Parts: sequence; structure tokens; C-alpha cells
Amino acid sequence: MLLLCIVLFIHPITTQAKELKVVFLNPGFPSQNTTGHFWQNVTRFMEAAAADLSINLVTLYSYRNHVLMQSQVEQILSHEPDYVVLVNEKGKAKSIAKQLVHHNIPIFMLLNSFNEQELLQLSAKVRQGVVGSLLPNNFTAGKKLLTGLISLNADVIEENHSQFIYVLALQGDFATAAAIQRQRGFNQVVSETKQLIVVDSTVANWDKEQAYQKVKGVLKRQHLDIIWAANDAMAFGAKKAIEEINTQHPIIIGGINWDVGDPHYPVNLSYGGHVSLGAYALVMISDIESNILPCSARHQIVDIFEASDNENQQVFSQALLDNNLEQFQFEQFSLQNKLPVKFSVNNMIMSKRRH
Repeated sequence: MLLLCIVLFIHPITTQAKELKVVFLNPGFPSQNTTGHFWQNVTRFMEAAAADLSINLVTLYSYRNHVLMQSQVEQILSHEPDYVVLVNEKGKAKSIAKQLVHHNIPIFMLLNSFNEQELLQLSAKVRQGVVGSLLPNNFTAGKKLLTGLISLNADVIEENHSQFIYVLALQGDFATAAAIQRQRGFNQVVSETKQLIVVDSTVANWDKEQAYQKVKGVLKRQHLDIIWAANDAMAFGAKKAIEEINTQHPIIIGGINWDVGDPHYPVNLSYGGHVSLGAYALVMISDIESNILPCSARHQIVDIFEASDNENQQVFSQALLDNNLEQFQFEQFSLQNKLPVKFSVNNMIMSKRRH
């Protein structure tokens, strides 16, 4: 990425005696909705980490409305933050970043950052103002999900003596980096697997109801073996449609997010863990503020996704359902710790088991 790492930036280094104030502009909803629980849970993980790190976290919500999101700069500024955490939802974070940098406020990009083309459109000052970023490897997630669904479907295909696997893909949107990268991972597996036939690849805007309507329509005219969904909410919508139509042929469904709390959960396979990355983002911000996080570690893409048939998913999801995220020890991942631990879902789970 073309982001700059200037250790002193325009934000003065302070000691950790001063409580950091971080504003997180959450692009989603603060409560349950048809796009799932993901963004609500991102904030919950961040709140648990903020308590460990003595960070004053303020979360503002954009309700999946990118027009609203772009108008929230004054609201952000009213909190006088030391750092702002942004998500480049549908590529709309550029104008916000420009305004924040004008006010000398450092920016940390979470889950969706700027692509190379967008970075070229930003001034050096704005690129310098993005002091860190933390992204999951969404390409790998899209690839792992389709590979896993094919594996789950193998017995069904063998039983029916079929030469082909008919797949429907439910994409998130046309512009968000996570959606684009997950689709690229899906496309790579398709290009490498001759027996796959993609019946349709359609955008359902991360939404359970839109996915339900689209799958219901496709099933009226087309045989399906697999439904690959870019998030769990769309996978849940697909499952609802299949249950209502009551097809005689089993259809394998998969999504991304580990989105618990929905009556249609679980589907056959889900990849997740990345909902916890907001917590690690606060660890990185704390270490940037203390000037101990090396430049080479300030912009990270992590392969955090794990499958739902992993034991970690059960512990992880139960903690969310029980509203008990404070059991995880997030300060152990900071370089301010004498023996810092690498951030991962497994290490987070292990921190719970040690206490």
C-alpha cells in the first residue's frame, strides 16, 4: 500500500497517563437488523478492549447509510478525539479522511481500507494522516468458503452421480473492499474447478431479506447444490428460502462472520473471527501512541478467518451470546507487555482459559 509511516506525524506523543479518546465511526447498526449482528459485535469487542487498555471509546453509527456517514464529521469533531477509526464502506471514507486530517486528527482504518486507486487520489498529507490499518484477508476467506462448501457437498454429488456442481453466489455490494476481495477468492476457486457451474452471482447488499427473495426466485427455475454467501445474514436468508420451498435435494449453504443470535443459524459452514479485529486495532493505536509499534507493523492484513467447525468458534460465539467479552485479556497483545502475544482467535481464547 502507498501509505506513509511518519513516526511523529502531526499528533503529539503523550504518555499513557493521559487517557486516549478514540471515536469509532461504525458503518452499521447498534442493534439487530437484516444485515446481521456483525457491526454491533465489532463495537462490543472494541468496548471490551478499551476497558483493558484504559481507552475512552465513543462509537457513532451510520446505519448502513453512506450519505449519513459522510455527514458525520462535525459529530466526530465534537468529541475531540485523539484518533478516529474509520471503515471505508462502499469507498466513501475519502472525504471524511480529508476533513479529519485538516483538523490534525490521526486516522486508523479498520476492516476496509483504501485501495491503490483511492490512495493515488489522496494527498500525501492525507496518506500520512492514516497512521495505521488492520484488515482481514478477505480474498482467502472467499476462497476458503467455496472450497469448504465443495468438500461438504462431495458426498451428495457422488450419491447423485452428478458431473457438475451448481453454485449460486450472493455478493455483498459492488464497491466495498471486503465484498470485492471475497468475490475474487470465490472466482479463483471457480476458475480452478471445472465441474463448478455458477448459476448466478448477484449482489444482495449484505441483507437477509434481499438474499431470501433472490434465492426464492432462483430456486423456482434452477437446480442448486451450493449457495456461497459473502456474509452470514445473506446465508440465513438463503436458508429461509430453501426451508420454505422444501426442496427434496440437499443444498449446502455457507457464509462469513460467525453471526450468532439468528434463528436460522447455523448454516452448513461459516468463516469468522474477524469481528474481533476492532479490539486489536485499539491495541495497535495504543502502541502507536506510545511510539513503540514499528512502521512495518502499522498496516497489517491478517489471515484470521477460521471455520465454524473449529472448537474456537464455539467458545468465541458463546462469549458473545453471554455478553462476556471482558473475560478475554486484550492487553496481552500490546507491545507494552513484557511478553506480548501475537493476536489471533486462538490466543484470545487461550487468554480466557488461563484465568
